[in-house]
Amino acid sequence: MKNVLLLIAFSLSGTVINAMPEDTTIVVNGKRIEIEETNERMKVRVYEQTEKEGLIEDEMVFEGHYKDGRSYENRKHVRSIHIHIPTWHRRFSPHWAGAGMGFTNFADSKLEQINDVEGVSLRSGNSLEYNLNFLETSFLFSRKSGWAVVTGAGMRWSRYQVHGNQYFSELDGFTSLHPAPEGITYSSSRLNITSLTLPVLLEWQNRRKEDKSFFISAGVVGVVKTISSSKVTYKDPSDKKRTDKMDSGMNLRPITIDFLLQAGYDWIGLYARYSPMGLFEGGKGPKIHPVSIGLQFHL
Repeated sequence: MKNVLLLIAFSLSGTVINAMPEDTTIVVNGKRIEIEETNERMKVRVYEQTEKEGLIEDEMVFEGHYKDGRSYENRKHVRSIHIHIPTWHRRFSPHWAGAGMGFTNFADSKLEQINDVEGVSLRSGNSLEYNLNFLETSFLFSRKSGWAVVTGAGMRWSRYQVHGNQYFSELDGFTSLHPAPEGITYSSSRLNITSLTLPVLLEWQNRRKEDKSFFISAGVVGVVKTISSSKVTYKDPSDKKRTDKMDSGMNLRPITIDFLLQAGYDWIGLYARYSPMGLFEGGKGPKIHPVSIGLQFHL
């Protein structure tokens, strides 16, 4: 067979090769024949191609050289494997990255009471949180199940608006609400918390359609506090608007977790979250647990 191949190559060199580029590839009966010609020599390589379960294997079974009227033959077996990435995995679109906002409040440990817990009352309509999730990835279980583990990273800005003429501050190692100084009425008193969020979610999608699908996901979100402050806004005796920072830190837990539930269709969804850990460190503040519901727009 090798002599036949060389004979074909030599024959082509005087006729067909003149009409083709110096490097030529021919596929015959599942075999790929590569012909490389230079001024000094001609090389002929033969590869056998097989495909099985999405894997394409190329095995070089023959290499021949022709130079100065002489031929040289080498036997080589070099295999290269090309792994085919299934397209169904690329069609899975996880639901974490994006932006959203929601209403936030405080609850007791058993979720039996929301707002006005441990003497802490919020302005529910003005207590908001904003989410910006900038990183996501998913690990799909299988082609048909539609189940995947989703993780990533994001940022959250929580703004708790205190009801009444009072503010959060730490005194003697304990954080609580304190009344405003005499003669001052707060137009706004808020507890601000900025956090880094790191989710581990289990998501299911109804994947009957490739582009749009219903989804539901649930799991835990690690929350790392980055910045916190207690701020008040009021008018001074000269009727000038002022905003003062009353405290920072305030015994807030540096690391907590949330339980998160999401559901939606395509790029829009609703979410609800609850923190089983109190907002403040044990014995250093009221026993209140953040809760929220909101709308999330997914990328």
